[in-house]
Amino acid sequence: MKAFSIIIILCITSTSFAQKAGNIDLTHWKLELPSGYTASEWKLSNFQEDSFAAPFFYLDSLDGALVMKAYPVPGNSTLKYTKTALREQMEPGSSSKNWTLSQGATLKATFQVTEISKKEKKYQRTLLFQIQGTTNKSQNEEFDLDKNVSVPLMSIFWQDERIRIVRKKLNDLSLPASKLINKDVWEDDQGLYFNKKVGFEKATIEIIVSDGKIEVRLNDEKPIIYRDQSIKKWPFENYFNAGNYLQTKDAGSFSTVKFYALEVNH
Repeated sequence: MKAFSIIIILCITSTSFAQKAGNIDLTHWKLELPSGYTASEWKLSNFQEDSFAAPFFYLDSLDGALVMKAYPVPGNSTLKYTKTALREQMEPGSSSKNWTLSQGATLKATFQVTEISKKEKKYQRTLLFQIQGTTNKSQNEEFDLDKNVSVPLMSIFWQDERIRIVRKKLNDLSLPASKLINKDVWEDDQGLYFNKKVGFEKATIEIIVSDGKIEVRLNDEKPIIYRDQSIKKWPFENYFNAGNYLQTKDAGSFSTVKFYALEVNH
């Protein structure tokens, strides 16, 4: 398995092509902001001097953390909610090359939700990490698709001050392979919480993907493992998302997430 790393480093470093945001090398990431604006690596290489990123995406020079803020703003975003997030790019500047479950992947991150709005005295929730599935070019041609079919295999939320995992499962395990790229055959499970609250403290998570198995580790808790037919039959290529996808557009809502470390390996 070929390896590359997306690593956050403890010092602030820049090169002529790739910008290291504190501990984070942005070379293999694309940014999306709440307005719908997206920036590929070539723009991220100078994000601290570019006005497009502020005030949603910036480096906190005091603790070396990459800060991602989210709150509703006008713009051309077609998303249901408001999002500041990084999308993995195996080839910098291109989103066409992704990975399969059989090829495997690992994401490890240290993060901290530092603030989030409340509604009716209850904290709202934000989406921190995803394994996003997508059809590839050959599937689009085979099934005569005008555009990629996109389905999130796994979503990891900060919810009720805890970490909750929701993943997709087949609603009919007997379906033939030709039907599996249809969004309608995949549904959310009931979700699982890790036991301990993370609250507003730093936490470290690791998502380990292999053929037929996904393992999620949080701090020193017992890992949550998925290994079933839905995982084995997953037909899509994949990429990681990491960021702050606030699950509301309520007026006055907001959330802030800091990332201290982020590493992806294949």
